[in-house]
Amino acid sequence: MVTRALVLLLVFAACQGGQTSEPPASGSGTASGSASKRGDAGAGFGNREDAAAPRDPPDAPAKTEEPDVADPGKLIAELDAIPAWQAVVDRAQLLARRNQRGVVYGRIGPAVMVPGPAVADAGTPPLVASSYVWLVDDQEGNGTLGIRVKLGDKAKEGDRVALTGAWILDEERRWYWAVGEVTPLPPAPPSDLKDPPAPVPSHAIVNGDLPAGARTISVARDHDAVYFQIVGPPPVNDGDGWLVANELGDLPVAMMNLPGERPSYGGQDMRAADERWQLKRGQTYWVRIGKLRKRVDKPALVNARTAPVRVM
Repeated sequence: MVTRALVLLLVFAACQGGQTSEPPASGSGTASGSASKRGDAGAGFGNREDAAAPRDPPDAPAKTEEPDVADPGKLIAELDAIPAWQAVVDRAQLLARRNQRGVVYGRIGPAVMVPGPAVADAGTPPLVASSYVWLVDDQEGNGTLGIRVKLGDKAKEGDRVALTGAWILDEERRWYWAVGEVTPLPPAPPSDLKDPPAPVPSHAIVNGDLPAGARTISVARDHDAVYFQIVGPPPVNDGDGWLVANELGDLPVAMMNLPGERPSYGGQDMRAADERWQLKRGQTYWVRIGKLRKRVDKPALVNARTAPVRVM
């Protein structure tokens, strides 16, 4: 009996000793215990995971992804498209009769107006809408440069588009762009010009007053509105420039190129008469210019950014 009691006593003591906790060993157990204590220490002292990635409150609005914005420049480059007026300059390389094709881009403008049927004793025939619309060049000219396009119902006025096609002469000997495919484009960036754009593309010279702040060409600075007179003969070739001064009889001040005036590739120019500017010597005009390029002992070089306006 004594022996059995002694054995039971030893077993009981061994069980009690197995429940005694030992000091934690160094390693992950210590780190876990320390992190637990920091987490219980109070607000602002959470563990590193909580500090690095705070969670939104349950009632926070869901985050929406920003929609991708198309890059118009990238799309135009992928289409290998050129501005509308460049197609006029390069017309000899874009003729339908030679099975040539190209892609032009710009903004769809209003219908091209043409004289209507003549009516006896009615004077000048009224203008009516033709089957063409304007594709306005939105890269230069402030709305004064554009081409006739045969579009049908493939796009509407105000749309910015790229048009696959080629040049054709119609029965009236007018050039128009016969449209194949139409590719919508994002809107063009806003213009930095102060002057309102031309209502329709045209090389007809309009009358107008000088704008506020206009300067004579001899004292002009970059981006000024300037007024001048032609003091030399018309340019022999597009891109040769107009010789201008303050007044006829003054020394020439600058050689000015008007919107769209630049030489055609290889000298193969096929521009129509109504696609060229016609200015007169001794008449005062004003335009908005870009940067002046001054030269030693030569007239400065300057490009007009708006259509010439006849000052009356």
